[in-house]
Amino acid sequence: MKNLFTLFFALFLITACTDDNTPIGVLIRVENGSSIDFKDILISSGSTPVEFGDISAGERSDYKEFESAYRYGFVSLLADGKELRIQPYDYVGETPLSKGYYTYKLNLDTSDPNNPHLTLDLFIVN
Repeated sequence: MKNLFTLFFALFLITACTDDNTPIGVLIRVENGSSIDFKDILISSGSTPVEFGDISAGERSDYKEFESAYRYGFVSLLADGKELRIQPYDYVGETPLSKGYYTYKLNLDTSDPNNPHLTLDLFIVN
């Protein structure tokens, strides 16, 4: 009987100490994939706009919860003092993201140095 109690107690401790990383909603972080610091980042992807503030080149933000979101969205930021935007037309035909952790990786396409523009790639973290 003592061995059975010890076994149940050990199982209880193991299960009680495990971290439950099940996401409670749509959690998105922003990664700056460029070599330029981004300032005043604002993202709206099907829900209330979310401010991410400033993110240095090559860095990531913390996760922020979105009421709902899509694989892309409206983005506004400052890069080298210039305001840059991604302005989607709509989300017709798009499926909202399911609960989970995601990364929006923002980058600068400078193939035309006179007209740099933002790019956004979605990465599913889990």
